Amino acid sequence: MIALALPLILAAANHPCVADADRLCKGVDPGGGRVARCLKQHEAELSPACKEKRASYREQLAQIQESCREDVEKFCGGVNQGRGAIARCLRGHASQLSEPCKKHLAEVKRKAQATRAAYEKIQMACAVDEQRFCSGVDVGGGAMAACLKKHQPELAVDCKQAIAEAQAPR
Repeated sequence: MIALALPLILAAANHPCVADADRLCKGVDPGGGRVARCLKQHEAELSPACKEKRASYREQLAQIQESCREDVEKFCGGVNQGRGAIARCLRGHASQLSEPCKKHLAEVKRKAQATRAAYEKIQMACAVDEQRFCSGVDVGGGAMAACLKKHQPELAVDCKQAIAEAQAPR
C-alpha cells in the first residue's frame, strides 16, 4: 500500500520531505518506490519535519494494515507484494471488504483525491507564474515548488490562494 499513496503524498508542494528528496536523492528516478527507498537509506540525514511526516505516515499505514489484515489474507493471499499489487487486489474486492478496511481505504482515497485536486489547482492557478518566473526549472523533486516559494511576493493572487489552500490542514 505504500506504493499506492507515496507518490501522491510527495507530489504535495508543501510536503516536508521534498527538499530532503531533492538534496539526498537527486539522481534517483521517481516511481516504483525508488525515492522512498532512498529516503529510508538516508533516514539519519532527514530533516526533523520529514522524519515526523514519515513516522506519521508509518502509523497510518500500520492502522490500515491492521484493519485490512484479514481482508488481505482472505482475498490477496496469493498476490506478490510490491508496486501496489496488494492495493490493487483490495480495490478489486472493494465490495467484499470488512467495514474497518473499507473505512480506512476510503479515508486514504479521500486524502489522495484532495491532494491531487489541490495540486491540479496550483498547476492551473500558477501556470502563468511558472512560465514567468520558473521557465528554466526542471519539473519534479520539488524544484518548481521551491521556485514558486522563492517568488511568493510576486505571484498572482490566484496562485497565492491555491498554494495557501493546499497548505491548509485537511
